[in-house]
Amino acid sequence: MARQAGRGRVILGSMSSTKVDALRQVPLFANSTRADLEFLATRIDEVEVEAGRTLIRQGSSSDSFYLLLDGEAEVEVDGRARPALGPGRFFGEISMLDRGPATATVVTKTPVRLMVMSHAQFRDAIKASDQLLSHVLRVAADRLRRDDMERHTK
Repeated sequence: MARQAGRGRVILGSMSSTKVDALRQVPLFANSTRADLEFLATRIDEVEVEAGRTLIRQGSSSDSFYLLLDGEAEVEVDGRARPALGPGRFFGEISMLDRGPATATVVTKTPVRLMVMSHAQFRDAIKASDQLLSHVLRVAADRLRRDDMERHTK
């Protein structure tokens, strides 16, 4: 299933070991089995997006989970810059978990290569992997806790 996300160019091709190899390099999937990665590769799209594109806008609905393979993205929460995201980082998970509005704005700083999942694809992936769900929840909780602490220390 190929689709376009983040106004990028969809990279077409067979579900090859290239996707599996790319997923294996991401810390989120470091302990996943090859079978889990192959399953995930069938539920994720790979796209390239030029610099300066907004992928997620804080307060807007978001229907995608993003996994950054190459390039950098800038993050802003409540008008304040956050640390940039680089290869191996992911975002959009909070909206995937609760279907609420995006909690940050993410803009590509450089051309990027991403793997993108729709809500349905994300739901299928986390249903199939307790490990993936646990890790995504842990990272989401850490991000929310850090943002909450920063708000209270202003």
